[in-house]
Amino acid sequence: MPPAPEGIPLEALAGLEWVSFPRADSPAWYDELTAILRSHGLDPGVQAPKGQRLIAEVKLAAVSAGRAFAMAPPDWSQPIPAGVAWSPLVGHPLLRRTWAVWSADSRRQDLGRLIAAFEQPAAG
Repeated sequence: MPPAPEGIPLEALAGLEWVSFPRADSPAWYDELTAILRSHGLDPGVQAPKGQRLIAEVKLAAVSAGRAFAMAPPDWSQPIPAGVAWSPLVGHPLLRRTWAVWSADSRRQDLGRLIAAFEQPAAG
């Protein structure tokens, strides 16, 4: 699949194997991510075995073979090898939710400002 700077729909990855991470590393995120993949017609495949942490080079090798895809943030710092294309996903279908937890009787102003910042609409 050639690079698409304007982005590709998540559905376009159907038929490719997802090079995932072990569910045990982040169960809530893994479950949310696999549900999103399924809702876009992708089969998340078999879970990576517990304790199997694929290094970037192994993931990139699997992707360069042409039968798999992996996910990386837009600010990926490592060079992308020949034969691998990076494209954003159209419509931002993957959002990682973050929770803030603090003591119910806290009166810290810095926490109040942090929570207020989360409530602001995202820029861009």
